[in-house]
Amino acid sequence: MNETKRITRRVFAAQMLSGAAGFGAASAHAAEKPSPRYRGVSAQTYVWSQVLAEKKMKLADSLDLVFGEIHSGGYEGVETMAEFVAQAGFAELLAKHSLKLSGAYSGPVCHDKEKAKAAVDGLAQLGPRLKKLGGDVLVVNPSPIGREKSDAELDIQAQTLNAIGRAVRDSAVALNVHCHAPELRSNAREFRSNLDRTDPTLVWLNADVDWIKRGGGDPYELLTRYADRIGSCHLRNGVGAVWSESFGDGDIDYRRIAKIFENVKVPIWLTVELAYEKQTPRARSLAEDAAGSRKYVRKVFGV
Repeated sequence: MNETKRITRRVFAAQMLSGAAGFGAASAHAAEKPSPRYRGVSAQTYVWSQVLAEKKMKLADSLDLVFGEIHSGGYEGVETMAEFVAQAGFAELLAKHSLKLSGAYSGPVCHDKEKAKAAVDGLAQLGPRLKKLGGDVLVVNPSPIGREKSDAELDIQAQTLNAIGRAVRDSAVALNVHCHAPELRSNAREFRSNLDRTDPTLVWLNADVDWIKRGGGDPYELLTRYADRIGSCHLRNGVGAVWSESFGDGDIDYRRIAKIFENVKVPIWLTVELAYEKQTPRARSLAEDAAGSRKYVRKVFGV
């Protein structure tokens, strides 16, 4: 990008808060429901992929059903897999169910130079698609490799994240880096590297609170430390280290997380990402779990 067009993180944050630029839908949402911190509440489609798989169905073929349940549950937005945004009829489904695209998720290889180049090229093409759909958040989880990455690999990964962030920013899309448990090894070594070694004007944090805890990290310490990098989040909870059927009270104190979110620098989507595991007690339908989760968000976060 030409240096005269380079936007500093401070200016980018200020523009977003005013609705002048940045995450494209922020000003429209602010007009509907003013909030200094939150753009709205969305749902991630992952748990629907689990439930549909039990019925031998595919998420890609069931987006109409899923979006309908998300809307009926009281959500304003949806986050789903990046590969779906190019599907025929995707924009029409968003409009049909009155949902905004709060994010698109991808898990590319970022630590290997050759594979990382392909990831950058592919995700750069995604930026204009997201913009056309009204989306402005790309959630990326660098692919794990079954062991801790070397310092050299983490350097390549940081360069890759910067390159993706730079490429999609030309479409007014913000890269948000996500984590699962592996990034939290060795005092959150990879998690910290993904932020400390990257340009804060290009790489934001998707704060997946539960995965930080499940990986052995301290979500309160890490999210306080990187509050000014948070651009989006995933919300889920568990009881006794087992994922709960719906989002509610449990191992993580989300009232404490809400206090930390008072220090975010840009308005963020609160995205509920339910997930079931073998031990998860399931007494209700997924539609009921989603609706109950939405009510809990309102209770804790006030939106």
